[in-house]
Amino acid sequence: MLNDLAIIAGSGKLPLEVASILKKKKLRFIILCIKGFSKTKDYKNYKHYALRMGQGASAINILKKNNIKRLIFLGALERPTLSDLKPDFWTLFKVFKFIFFKKTDDVILRNVVSIFENEGFKVIGLSDITNKFFLKKGVYGYKKIPKTDLKIISNLLNKTLKWTKKDIGQSVITSKKRILYKEDRKGTNYLIKRSLKNKINENSYLFIKVKKLNQDTRVDLPTFGFNTLKNLVKTDIKYIILNANSTVVMNKKKVLKYIMDKKKTILSVDILIKGQNFTVDYE
Repeated sequence: MLNDLAIIAGSGKLPLEVASILKKKKLRFIILCIKGFSKTKDYKNYKHYALRMGQGASAINILKKNNIKRLIFLGALERPTLSDLKPDFWTLFKVFKFIFFKKTDDVILRNVVSIFENEGFKVIGLSDITNKFFLKKGVYGYKKIPKTDLKIISNLLNKTLKWTKKDIGQSVITSKKRILYKEDRKGTNYLIKRSLKNKINENSYLFIKVKKLNQDTRVDLPTFGFNTLKNLVKTDIKYIILNANSTVVMNKKKVLKYIMDKKKTILSVDILIKGQNFTVDYE
C-alpha cells in the first residue's frame, strides 16, 4: 500500500490528477505546494501546505510531523536564482553547491532525491502509482510506418539519445537527415515556436521527446500534452516519437483522437541500450 505519501507539487495539472487518483484509492497523503509553481487553491480539498523552494527545513518538519514515508515529485519546476530561493540554513547547506556551481539538471535532481532519502524518505515514481498517463509501445494514429521511415526514425532517435547526454533537454525537431532544433531551458513550446518562426521546408519532420540517457525515472519524466500536439500540427511534422511507458501524456484520450483527426502518427517506442548503441522496439 502507498499510504503515508507526500506529493511535492510543481506547476501543471499532473500533481492534481495524481491526488485525485490517490483519493479514489483511499490512500493517506498530503501535498506540499511549491510557491510560485503550484496554486494552493487547486488543492483546497486536500491536506496541503505551501512552501517556498528554499524552505527545506520546514518541509522536513512537515513531512515528519505527518509521518510521511514516501515522496513523489510531480509537476514542473525551474532552477531558482539565489534571490528567489531565499534558502534557510538547512537548504543552503544541503543544495547550494549543486544548484549554483553549474551542475546539470539531472545531477541536481539526483542529489535532491539523495538528500530526502538520507532523511529517511523513499522517493517513488509515477509508475509506482499508475500507468494511466503512459502509452504502451506501438503505433498510434493515422497509418502504419513504412520501413524506410522506420530507418530514418531509428537514425535520428539514436542521434537524439546521444545529445541527451549533455542534459540540456529532452526534445528535438528533425528533418529526414539531421536534427534541426534542440530544446533548451526555455522548454518544448519554445522549441516548437522556433521551428514555426523559421519555417524550414524539409521533406519530413520528426518530433522526438525522450527521457535522457541514464536519467532517474522517478523525477522529471518527459511530458507531452494536447497544447503541444496542436502546436506541432502547425509545423507539418509527420511523426511524433515518444518513450513507451516513460513519457507522461496528459489528456491522453483527447491526444489520440486529435492525431486521428489530423492524420498524424505517434510512435511509442522502447529504447534498448546496448553498450554505446541503441535499438528501437515498438512491436
